[in-house]
Amino acid sequence: MQQPLVRITQQELADISEMEREVAWRTRRLDEMKSSVKEALLLLVPIEPGRFEAKLKTIPFRNVPWKTLVLERIPKPIMDAFKKLYPVRVRCEVVVTEHATQPLWNGKEGEGAIDLN
Repeated sequence: MQQPLVRITQQELADISEMEREVAWRTRRLDEMKSSVKEALLLLVPIEPGRFEAKLKTIPFRNVPWKTLVLERIPKPIMDAFKKLYPVRVRCEVVVTEHATQPLWNGKEGEGAIDLN
């Protein structure tokens, strides 16, 4: 009886395992970096000028009990009273945007500037 050909190599499995570990490490590092930038943005720390920009994206949400009652279609007066008990919470998320590099002729004088005249 012949054994079937091996189609999945140990090297492929080792690469997958290594990449999963690397992705997990990079994800943790990304979360740490975003957390520190978020704290700085909340404290209104200025951002160094350059081609990258960071902003806080606010995401409003309500607690689960409020959502559950709304899903059950309670009457409006009761829903309004319940809204007051459970106010809207806001979660912030860091959004980093990359802009194109500033043109050399945009207010720059010096050795790298382009003379348009």
